[in-house]
Amino acid sequence: MLKAFKKITAVAVICTSVFMYASASESAASAFVEACKSYSRGDWTDAKFMLKKAVSYKENLNPDTYFMLIMAEVYDGDNKAALDDCNFFLENFSDSLYYPRVYYQKGKLLYQLGEYEKSIVVLSDFCHLYTDDELYSHALFYIGESLFAGYKYDEAGAVYERIVTEYPESPKTPAAQYRLETILQRGREEKLLYLLKQTGEEYLSAKEEYERQLRLYNSEAMDSTRQKLSAAQARNETLEKQIAELEQQIAALKNNQEESDRIIQELKEAGEKDVPAPEPFDERKYQLKLLKEKALEAQKMLDKKNSTSETEGQ
Repeated sequence: MLKAFKKITAVAVICTSVFMYASASESAASAFVEACKSYSRGDWTDAKFMLKKAVSYKENLNPDTYFMLIMAEVYDGDNKAALDDCNFFLENFSDSLYYPRVYYQKGKLLYQLGEYEKSIVVLSDFCHLYTDDELYSHALFYIGESLFAGYKYDEAGAVYERIVTEYPESPKTPAAQYRLETILQRGREEKLLYLLKQTGEEYLSAKEEYERQLRLYNSEAMDSTRQKLSAAQARNETLEKQIAELEQQIAALKNNQEESDRIIQELKEAGEKDVPAPEPFDERKYQLKLLKEKALEAQKMLDKKNSTSETEGQ
């Protein structure tokens, strides 16, 4: 349909040029003819150059020539120049047959230039003004593309769904269907990424809590161990002191026993007959004796304390 329209456009331009040639200067007519030749060959760069030259003559400053210039710029990929010429056309040729086409091209060019919000506004206006135009589904598609490029996937999906549902024969329907599948896939991927992120955060949190508890446990275990070691060390020191005291006492007793044995031996050597036999040292008896003495001392201290308390109470 669009190719047919382009052919019709070319024919219309050629037909209208018949009258133009009658009144135009030879240079203006020559520039326009050369531009038409380049345009018909699809040599868009040369056609663009020749058409710019043609519209520089007032005889060629008309909707037909300007529309050809815009399309040559579009086909050549010169989007910025095409947009500027679209704005000029819309301001100066509002009654032209090509006006809806140029309006649509402006919205599409804004999308291609990355002006997504502006593209949505222009193409939405086009859809509102030209509901029966054959480019209606194309305009919807680029609205969807602008929304998609702006990461508004839900809104874009609704537009693509409308194209697929309401315009199944549109050339843009396969592309819209592909975009719908892309959005669904992206949604699944984002959901999986979200779940992965949540799981990862929970794992890291659990790991940190485990490590914290482990450090706390180790710290408490170390403190408990240090306390136990300290208590054991204190008990060992007490026992060592007690052992040292007992060893000193035993050594003193042995010294006394040795001294007694020496004296008895000297008496025997001197001729004494009734020297008593030395009683062997009994360490158990000695310990009992010490305990009795300590018990008596403790009882005396207790009696003294009780006596003092009764005196203070009176």
